[in-house]
Amino acid sequence: MSIGLSPEEVDKNTVSDEDFAAAMGIDGVESNTSNAVVSKSDYEQKLPSRETMWTVIQQQAEQIDALEERVGELEVDAEKASTAREDLAANAHEAKENAKNAREVSKAATAKVNQLESEIEDDDNSSNTTGLPGGVDPATSPLDLYTNCSPYQVKRRLVDEKNKKNSWRAVTAARRWDEFATRRKNGSGIFWTRVDLKEAITAIDGEKPHGTTITRVWNALVELGGSDITVKERCVSQKQEKVKIVAMDIDTAEGLNEMRYHEFDLLEDGTVTGGVTPVVTGRDGSGV
Repeated sequence: MSIGLSPEEVDKNTVSDEDFAAAMGIDGVESNTSNAVVSKSDYEQKLPSRETMWTVIQQQAEQIDALEERVGELEVDAEKASTAREDLAANAHEAKENAKNAREVSKAATAKVNQLESEIEDDDNSSNTTGLPGGVDPATSPLDLYTNCSPYQVKRRLVDEKNKKNSWRAVTAARRWDEFATRRKNGSGIFWTRVDLKEAITAIDGEKPHGTTITRVWNALVELGGSDITVKERCVSQKQEKVKIVAMDIDTAEGLNEMRYHEFDLLEDGTVTGGVTPVVTGRDGSGV
């Protein structure tokens, strides 16, 4: 009984957990460790080492770099695909416009020739009733017509009005065939390779052209040339593989520089108008 005892006497007479367990026959009673403090070494063992953490960080950085590089490759592929689609659309549109333009020019040239022939036949005082004044021949292709018209009128029509700069480049290169085309050894004709055409375009534009530009000028030259030119393969030398060429016989090539239609208004306003003066410029540039 603790009645009448002081607190100090009560604490002194209190039975410990171990004595109570021994008296009750209980074994293995452990002291309460719920409030025990975890040692620093135990805490450090539960965390990864600095070396492990650094390795993980490096691996994650490498994965991020690889993903960024892949994203860049996909963006480049997407841009190339978009450019290819734009080029195809532009080529198709240009081919359509060239065909339309060639038909218009052909109609205009035919109407002009018919008009001149009619005027000559109706003139009783004319001694030349079999062709154009001075024996001028009609154009054999849109390319022949363009090269024999005024360069200013050709550029105004193709570049300023029609926005067909590649067609204008093709006409200009054809007119300057003596500078850039390759002559056949037997003198029977000339031909252009892509290298020849690249040099011509460089001289025309003052800078080296892109590969796409060379292809478009090549196609324009083929389309405008019609039956005046032939596309074939040729072995330039025994050490080189066959390459594609645009060939033309020498008579046709020389006809590109005859300046037959310099004084005609075949390209003015894109239509045929009346009152054509029957005066043309001859091969040597003199009026006939």
